[in-house]
Amino acid sequence: MKNRLLILSFFLLFFILPTKAEFINIGILANQNVNSVSFSVRAGKYALFTESGKQKDFESGVQLTLRMVEGHIEVIEHGKKLGRYKQVNLIGTGWYNHFMLKSLQPPLLDKRYDDNLRVKVRRGKLLLINNIDLDNYVAGVVEAEVGRKPPPEYFKLQAIICRTYALSNTHKHLEEGFNLCDQVHCQAYHGKSFYPPIVDASMQTRGAVIVDSDIQLITAAFHSNCGGQTVNSEDVWTKSLYYLRSVRDTFCFNKRNSEWEKQIPINDWRRYLTAKNVSLPDSSRTVYQTDHRENEVLYTNLRFEDLRHHFRLRSTYFNIYQDDQSVMLKGRGYGHGVGLCQEGAMEMAAQGYTYAEILHFYYSGVHIIDLAALDFFKEE
Repeated sequence: MKNRLLILSFFLLFFILPTKAEFINIGILANQNVNSVSFSVRAGKYALFTESGKQKDFESGVQLTLRMVEGHIEVIEHGKKLGRYKQVNLIGTGWYNHFMLKSLQPPLLDKRYDDNLRVKVRRGKLLLINNIDLDNYVAGVVEAEVGRKPPPEYFKLQAIICRTYALSNTHKHLEEGFNLCDQVHCQAYHGKSFYPPIVDASMQTRGAVIVDSDIQLITAAFHSNCGGQTVNSEDVWTKSLYYLRSVRDTFCFNKRNSEWEKQIPINDWRRYLTAKNVSLPDSSRTVYQTDHRENEVLYTNLRFEDLRHHFRLRSTYFNIYQDDQSVMLKGRGYGHGVGLCQEGAMEMAAQGYTYAEILHFYYSGVHIIDLAALDFFKEE
């Protein structure tokens, strides 16, 4: 282990090897029953490849219609049918390539994407896959996840986290023919980012990922607001990870998602406790308060996580006030509470902390390395 850490330090302190281009396959509009789309070249050049090889080149401005016909993909250019194929690959061949995609059936708003598009027929609909450079994808995810308001330094941090998450979850949809989907099930992805600070952040951190002490990609968990204290990983997902430890966080106070309230009718509350075989409190007027996170509600021996899911609460960090009519929950934070608190991290960035300092505040004992270094350790 000491030798591995010495080698790692050498990589971090003296040089970073050039990172080769990494491409990832993202299933787009996979939650829609898409049968027909419009594909427009917005920048660069594209070539149409099918199971029969290369068919044609397209310049910027060209628009194609791809529609499912009798289990095949029919390709139409300006009203002229180019053919029917089992699979279609539209590959960018220029220096900089992106396209616009619009679902015609069902009708959906158009979106723009970087790099390449692969199309197949699967389970009675078009399977659309954005084959994209990893860092272009990361820029799109960062904008979809946090928008354009955070400080530029925060964008760098979120880019590294999103890249790490993507590479550690490339198996999620392999049975469906791609790596990750464009929904929050994986990471929200709405297509190409045109916001320069976000694109710059992705490129400035190009290839950077987070690893643990065994040089393995970490579970880069994050949430909106921890309410003042993050959660140990085992309190939510049962598995204990040394770098996902509870930390006190005052940076997220007085933010949009720092506090919430929910009132529950007393009968609904009692019905739930009875169903869980939990002893009801003797007093009809009960108060439960805490200034730090706990895993269980003390007077009921019931997990906060169970209450959160059943009553659709914003977090597991709340006080309980009960009377004859209702139960009032006054809570803090938004999300599962594990790992990085986004609103806290944004405040740290606004105060001048670097992305590395913020990352190490929320993830204990981790390292930022380049993908080339990660490949080196894998080969070792």
